[in-house]
Amino acid sequence: MKLNIRFPKGYIAHPYWPELEKVINIQKESGTRRARSEANRAKALSDHLHKIGLTNVDYEAMVRMAERPFYTAADMPLVDGHDPAEIVVPPHQIYGCLAQASDTARSSVRIASRDQLRSLLVVQPMFTGRTAADGIWERFAVVTAGTGAKLSNQRALRRNAYLGPFETTLDIAFDSHVVSEAKVREFVAYAGREVGLGASRKMGWGRFEVT
Repeated sequence: MKLNIRFPKGYIAHPYWPELEKVINIQKESGTRRARSEANRAKALSDHLHKIGLTNVDYEAMVRMAERPFYTAADMPLVDGHDPAEIVVPPHQIYGCLAQASDTARSSVRIASRDQLRSLLVVQPMFTGRTAADGIWERFAVVTAGTGAKLSNQRALRRNAYLGPFETTLDIAFDSHVVSEAKVREFVAYAGREVGLGASRKMGWGRFEVT
């Protein structure tokens, strides 16, 4: 089944790439965050990179990969006929949205428990037709620890690339003997309205409509 999807505000992906995890670990282990001067930070980083068998060029390439703001067709396996640079909404974000919707939807709307969704539904990436962000969204945010405790009264500037309003298609397969098309459509519409996709969903980004 193909559903027409509309994002009235837009979409922020804010991926957490494997390269980002590596960059964070390198910065922690090298002590660059504790160094007080730029020269000391550069030396600490260079020494640590040499120790683990990487060059500054390797590290800079890793940082560029870690800073990619969107998933693209090049990141999706078995995708043909699309520009590798085309921005996509990946299946794992779609499944995450539907799983959260399963936790909050009333029984008349829910089609399965979150643990059963991946066996019931098969979703494909949603292609946006875009190859670049429409802009950068900036805002000040409270700085908190992993526990949620407030770390500072000073707000931190956050920046994310975003796509503005767009329409796309959600290709979703399922066994119609188990669940009806009308039920799936209703559930996806609920997920778009109440949960959304990607980052900053509480601020309205990533919310979608089934049109």
